[in-house]
This record gives sequence, structure tokens and C-alpha cells, in this order.
Amino acid sequence: MRKIKQTIHRGKTNPILLLLATFAWISCAQAQVEFFSEDFTGPLDTGVWSQNGNANGHTGIDDGSYVMTAKHGEGGTKLVRFINGTAGSFRNEIEVDLEPFRLDANPGTQSDFKWKMFGPDGFMEIVLNSFGAMRLFHNDSDGGGGNIQPNTNIEIADGDRLKLFYEYDIATDKITVTYALNDDPEIPFYTGGGIDGPIGDIITNFVEVENFKWGSNQATEIITGIDSWNLVDPLVDPVDPSEPEPLVITEIDYDPVADTFRFTWNSEPGKIYGINWGFDLTTWDFDISDDIASQGTTTTYPALEEPAEPNPGATPDGPPKVIFFRVEEQPAP
Repeated sequence: MRKIKQTIHRGKTNPILLLLATFAWISCAQAQVEFFSEDFTGPLDTGVWSQNGNANGHTGIDDGSYVMTAKHGEGGTKLVRFINGTAGSFRNEIEVDLEPFRLDANPGTQSDFKWKMFGPDGFMEIVLNSFGAMRLFHNDSDGGGGNIQPNTNIEIADGDRLKLFYEYDIATDKITVTYALNDDPEIPFYTGGGIDGPIGDIITNFVEVENFKWGSNQATEIITGIDSWNLVDPLVDPVDPSEPEPLVITEIDYDPVADTFRFTWNSEPGKIYGINWGFDLTTWDFDISDDIASQGTTTTYPALEEPAEPNPGATPDGPPKVIFFRVEEQPAP
């Protein structure tokens, strides 16, 4: 099978009728890092998210946040997303509510909140402890490891919204880390290289949030609510989580032997979609189907258990040199 995967970032779009993506009978490039935007409005897409570690610590999605906790002696509670692609620049951003956490006095819930990235060249994590101190740790693939920014009091209190940002520039191999509380401006935390200089690819294995309770003499458990999590191209305007997710063809699976297609796109539960095709980007008079029911947050047509779609532009002389496809949300009946 030949797979072409394209990721397009969120932007201001018309949510009713959208041109999504096209497939041409020519070489297509894949974005370097597989970006995503998640606002946890639910249900959790377990096809891309993994609930690891302490199973009892996963409360799940509640009122637009992913909620997780941790108990002493039961290991960490981890929410994980695997990342495809190759090394590239990225901006990784997350917004969380930690309450209870500090308990307005040291040592708080005796817990750590950890936000991590893993790749072939090592991993990096922000660790915030319930004393209110935050540090940046880097471990490279050559065995070097340690804090590249020591514990720093960020003056966080229960009830604050914490926003964290990693921004990595592959051209300079440098990372910038900032944070913000509530609606305040971003505060610089670290800019520079890794523990021994280079950073490299620390993103294309997986990303993770972990709650870990290290103290046993405080019964109150840490509770983390993840409000949003976005991994985006730093050259694209920052994501506004309030904007609707644009309709995007995320994968076209083409079998050149059978000359068949299978399409996957991000979708909304309860919606109906149609697939049109044409030989240019101006005429869309042909449709494959105009009555495709959403399968949830992701829809594949034809479904995996069904035969793939024959090339609609094929003739007895073979497939066309160029063919384009688009997916549209159909008007409500």
C-alpha cells in the first residue's frame, strides 16, 4: 500500500462547507512532525491516546478537561500520545488546572506534575512539584542527563490555570520554554541547548503527561485537569482552542496494484459527509458518495472491513495522470 498522510493546522474556516485536501498522481510530501490539536471535549479518542500507568488514576474526560490523579505507592498515572514523522521544528503547548496540588502550603499534596517528550535522540520533561518549584530536565541518547534549568519557584497556587510551552527550532537546535499563569503573559523559563549541547529529535516517539505522588504522609491526592494540548508548527499562528477543528483529509491510502483508494478525515459525531472528485481544482461535478455517516472524531471511507474504493477516474487505458478529491460536510436535512 502507498500511504499519503497530510496534516493541516487549524485556521479560521467556514464550518459548513470546507475544501479539505487533495490527492494528485504526483509525489506528495509529508509534514515533518505529526501535529495535533486536542481540546478534550470528548469522548477520548483511544486510537491516538493511551491511558498508561496507574489505571485507577484515570478519571477521563469531564466538562471539557481530561482529569487524572495519583495515589502514593501505585506508580504514576500517564496520558500518552504517540507521534509520527521525522525531526522538525515544533511548538508544544498545554493548559492544565492543578487543584488540589499546592494546598497553599508546603509540601502540598507531595506530588509531581510532569510533562514529557520522547524521541530517538533522548527526552525532555518539565517537572513541577507541589512545593511550587519547576525544573527542566534533559536526557540525551549518549547518556547525558540532568537539569538544564534548576528548580524555580513559579508562584503557582491552587485554582491557577498553568500554561506551558516548548518551542524547538531545528535550524539552531535550541529550545525555548515559557509558562503563564491564568491570562498573564508568557514568562521566559529557559532558552538554549541540551544537557551536553545538542538536543536533536526529542518528539517523534511520544509525548506524555504524568501525575506522580511521592509522599505518603499527605492523604490529599493531586488532581490534574488537562484543558487543551496542541503540537503545532511554530510558523503557523497559535491555535485558539475555541475555534472548531477544520475539516482535513488526514490520510489517503492508495493501492497502485488494485488502483483503489481509502480516505480518512477528522470528523464530528453526528455529521454527514460527501466525497467529490475531479481532474482539476475548479470543477467538482463528480461524487463518490454524499451520504457518509460520521464514525466519531475520525471517519474512514470505505470502512476498513469493506473493499476499497475503485479509482473513479480510471479508463480502459488506465488511471488518470492527476486526480483530486475533497470532503464536504453535508447540510443538515
